[in-house]
Order: sequence, then structure tokens, then C-alpha cells
Amino acid sequence: MLIISKKNKRIPIIDCWYAEHALGMNGVIRYQQAEKPIGVKSQKFETLLSDLTEDEPMILSRLSGNCRYKVRRAPKEGVTCTFRCGKEITEQDILAFTDFLEQFWASKGVSYHEKEKCRDMMRRYAGAGAIALTTAYIGDKLLVCHTYVMDDVRARLLHSVSQFRTDESVTTNIIGFANRYLHYQDMLYFKKLGKRQYDWGGAGKAEDVENITKFKESFGGTPAVFYNGEEVRGAMPKLYHAVTGVIGKLTNH
Repeated sequence: MLIISKKNKRIPIIDCWYAEHALGMNGVIRYQQAEKPIGVKSQKFETLLSDLTEDEPMILSRLSGNCRYKVRRAPKEGVTCTFRCGKEITEQDILAFTDFLEQFWASKGVSYHEKEKCRDMMRRYAGAGAIALTTAYIGDKLLVCHTYVMDDVRARLLHSVSQFRTDESVTTNIIGFANRYLHYQDMLYFKKLGKRQYDWGGAGKAEDVENITKFKESFGGTPAVFYNGEEVRGAMPKLYHAVTGVIGKLTNH
């Protein structure tokens, strides 16, 4: 379980990941992927989990044939990867990533208004050693970025952002190789850190995410169900929540 908190006007605002039970503390609490429904507005959350306790050849063997080919092809095309987690992530890294994320949304014709919120979240999680940032490059050209939330057991995909819509000098094939290769190298990186599960951060069945889910399934993960919910405990947190509205949500891409 992972608990990250901050105070807003002296009110505890708490993110709780992978809870087995209610925290029983005062504050505005957002339960992310709890083991069972907790609080109000509880919603089922479907995802895929890859087992990182298996050895590297077995992890690779679980990839589909096409996915495995692209993973192996990427380094032959010159793709390299970098990995940082926790306090290794600098302020420059955070600013560069959120700029990259903003460009990604702009390439889809969407105005991104969550940059400062995302930066604040990354700073807090990095300070707690609970976030990772991984990247794929060709030369000095950034192709793909991934971010993860981490507890003692898992690394959970939070963002997956690519360059292909904004840079015509890189083919979509190369981006596809790089993205798959980075996911696979991320799995090995987290295995070395002692994580036991790689959480793909959602595997929805809706038409608008069907292709993304099929991409994730090509890595051979096992379906799993968690629950997202909200809880507000204590007189002051309840007043704060009544005034400010619903609890915000972390954004996945």
C-alpha cells in the first residue's frame, strides 16, 4: 500500500493506493485501485498485471510474437532507454516531461490545463520515492516517456506519451518499436528494484480504448480487478469537500 498526503488549508488530502481496508484517518481520501470497494462513488477498475518474479526469458516469452519482434528490433534501430525513480528525478526532468505531455495533447488538438497540477503531483511523489520516469531516445531525440506510481510491491503505469504526432522526422514504426522496447525494459528495471508486479494502469473495454488495451494484452499480463473510491472523514474535511467539490483524479494516458 502507498499513502501520499498533502495539506490544503490544513486539511489532509490523501492518495491511497492498493488499500486492503479503509484508512480510518481524517481527511479527504482518494482510494486508487483498492482491493475492495471503499468509501463512496466506488467504481470497478480493470487492469492487467505482469508477474515480475519470473525470470527474464519467461517474461520475454509471454509477449506475443509480433510484440517480441518489435522489442528486439528497437535496439537495432538505435533506441536507448533511461530510468529514474524517486529523488533521482530532478526539477528539470519534471518540467521537461510535463512540457512533452502538453505537446502530446496539443498534437491531438486538445488543450492541456493540468500541467501545474501534474508537476505538483510528481514533486510530491518523487520526494516520497514513489514515482518513476523512463524514456526512450534515438540519439538525442526523445521518442517516448512513461511515468509510474510505485509501492513496495508494484510499479503502476500512469502516463505513456509519445512523440510521433509532433515530429515527422521519426516514423511511426520506430516509435512503435521504441514504446514496446521501453515497456519491456521498464519491466526489467522494476524487477531489479524488487517489484513483484507490473500494473498496466487500466485495461478498459470501451471502444475508445480498445486498441490501447489490445496493445497492453500483447505483453501477456493477467486480468485483475480493483476499485477506486472516495472517503471524507472529519468535520473540517467534510466542510472543505462540500465547498471545493468532488475529489480530483489522477490522469492516465
